[in-house]
Amino acid sequence: MKRTYQDLNEEQREAVVHNAGPALILAGAGSGKTRVITYRIIRLVEEMKVSPFRILAVTFTNKAAQEMKDRVANLAGYQQAREIFIGTFHRLCLTILKLHADKLGYQPGFTIYDDSDQKAVIKECLWDLKLDEKQVHPYAVHSHISAAKNELKDPKEYEELVAGIFQEKVAQIYPRYQQKLRENNAMDFDDLLFNAVLLMKKHPEILEGYRRRFEYVQVDEYQDINSAQYQLVSAIAHPLNNLYVVGDPDQSIYGWRGADIRNILRFEHDFPGARVFKLQQNYRSTKSIIQAAQAVIRNNSQRKEKELFSLREMGETPTYYQAEDDKDEAEFVVKTVYERLGQPGRSFRHVALLYRTNAQSRVLEDACRRHNIPYIIVGGLKFYDRKEVKDMLAYLHVLVNPKDSVSLRRMINTPIRGIGSGTVAKLEENAKQQDLSMLEAARLAATSGEFPKKATQALANFVAMMDSLIAERDLIAPSEFVKHVLERSGYLTDLATDDSLESKMRAENLKELVNSVLDYEKSFEKSAEGNTEEAAKKPTLEGYLDQVSLVADVDKLEDKKNCVTLMTMHNAKGLEFPIVFITGMEEGLFPHNNSMEEDDDVQEERRLCYVGMTRAMDVLYLTGAACRYVYGTPQWRAPSRFLSEIPKDMIQVTGKAASIVATQGGLYEVKDVKKKEFDELKDPEWDDEPVMAPYAIGDTVRHKHFGKGMVLALIGSGDDLTVTVSFPNHGKKQLKAKIAKLEKVE
Repeated sequence: MKRTYQDLNEEQREAVVHNAGPALILAGAGSGKTRVITYRIIRLVEEMKVSPFRILAVTFTNKAAQEMKDRVANLAGYQQAREIFIGTFHRLCLTILKLHADKLGYQPGFTIYDDSDQKAVIKECLWDLKLDEKQVHPYAVHSHISAAKNELKDPKEYEELVAGIFQEKVAQIYPRYQQKLRENNAMDFDDLLFNAVLLMKKHPEILEGYRRRFEYVQVDEYQDINSAQYQLVSAIAHPLNNLYVVGDPDQSIYGWRGADIRNILRFEHDFPGARVFKLQQNYRSTKSIIQAAQAVIRNNSQRKEKELFSLREMGETPTYYQAEDDKDEAEFVVKTVYERLGQPGRSFRHVALLYRTNAQSRVLEDACRRHNIPYIIVGGLKFYDRKEVKDMLAYLHVLVNPKDSVSLRRMINTPIRGIGSGTVAKLEENAKQQDLSMLEAARLAATSGEFPKKATQALANFVAMMDSLIAERDLIAPSEFVKHVLERSGYLTDLATDDSLESKMRAENLKELVNSVLDYEKSFEKSAEGNTEEAAKKPTLEGYLDQVSLVADVDKLEDKKNCVTLMTMHNAKGLEFPIVFITGMEEGLFPHNNSMEEDDDVQEERRLCYVGMTRAMDVLYLTGAACRYVYGTPQWRAPSRFLSEIPKDMIQVTGKAASIVATQGGLYEVKDVKKKEFDELKDPEWDDEPVMAPYAIGDTVRHKHFGKGMVLALIGSGDDLTVTVSFPNHGKKQLKAKIAKLEKVE
């Protein structure tokens, strides 16, 4: 029966009934893009009689993919939804590589290394190359290698583009890093994309197979794709170009991890004849919130014009609270949370506290604890990052992929079994010299007599345990096998010898790990219902480890917990809350200092502000501090430029620090607030009494060498006053005011 689409608005219906060829759906925040993609998929199956097997839908988070699957299942039936490939980019690439990675020289059961594993490998490379970790930081190296892979640059191509000493070091490390991954039969997260694209280029027959399979390609959050993702979907969609992409340039906030906003801005150029549809009705937020957010984002030039609107009531005008300092800001937030909880239907889970950087959470957490407000942090220590869980996952990785020496190094003496660091170092040396994995080297050492008797016996016991477990791995269900590993390894027994609360909690986490394997098994069985071919398969330990490697923080956010949610604005993307606080609305913090030199970076910061504002459904608070402590020193702050972009009739301003804002050259004029004398605003806990500087944040000053610049921050006072100034031709400079003798320019 043909659907009437009565629950779609006119803009949504036009986008849904697009038949074939390239299409760009510009979907504003809260405009129902998931509903549009879902209905479009259903229309392909029900009205255009496209086989579900021929449809591909990719997005960026497991949570978004699951929501799409559930909606398709509810409307078209579970069987139809099961046959459609709906998943993340990384899930798609992992699925492809599990079938074809041998064509690139990988063996079955390859490991996917997480961040900590990658850093461990990079540290090995630094050691091999005799590079100082303090001078060549592993995190920075990893960031450069990741960016190169997202741009599909292999070590040789990266070396050709080197500019600067640090990149020269990275060019030395990159090929060795890849070699070590190969030796461990492992890929990092970026390799999933890189190798999938490489596979398609090297083996056109494989690409042709996926082109025949996926005749209709849907891509969600298209504004966030990087070069590798762009090439992958473009290659699969060619030559039919039935490419249906949904996104919003105004919500492109991941440039720092490789997302290229140009992919969505040039879509019509890359795919001639593309249809463009605009979804401009916001279903999430009140009119007042949408109007304020639109006022901010209009200041960007890197966008496609659209005018978001809401048919909801006007609602409360967004509030800006100007605090004296970060403590005052946090107190205002928690006090307001309690006031809001007195309203009908409101609870802690309806509130989100957003911030630009993770470091801001500490003051907010302290305030929540003082006032007994339950909270959850998204992006805190993840379950799978806890030591005991990572230890046990290391066991499982080696049992699936015996070449994984990085994982083996982590667990070989955990719990302590008499294989000390000296023995491990000797094993590593033997493995390198004889081109063996560490497990193979341990197996050889257990019989060679090369090691002392005690170490030889410990190695023999370890190898016997591992060989026995490898032999048993596929004979029982994964959950039962993990229990078996916990017992045979002695890990739980070791924890039981310590009666401390910490050991008990670690043991509970390991038992929860077993529960996660059980959840995987149940999910696997459910996905195989009604399909004879799938039902014949069994859940595997390898399949479980693959699933764990693709889990993200936001995927695990539990909606039912009655807690206030604390998270960065980047993590808030795709979520919504009735009440939202955006804290730290200050120059140098938001927009961040690192993003104030280039206009492209400021525009991304503005998009991030827009994303944060449009998370709010009913109530939006923007807060900032006139003074914020950095390394124990008070820094005067100007209100964020984004506040000055909101017309005064669209925002109500309150706070204690009105005179500080005026005196310190704030960008926003505080209106209808009782003025206080500057001296009354001192925090009794401050070490130094604030002293008025000869210039204020936001002032234009002249330096005899650097020329004109704008004051960004003032630290200290008197002879110790340090001024941070942004000079157009020389970047940011920190100057001692007494020495620099800056001249204020009126």
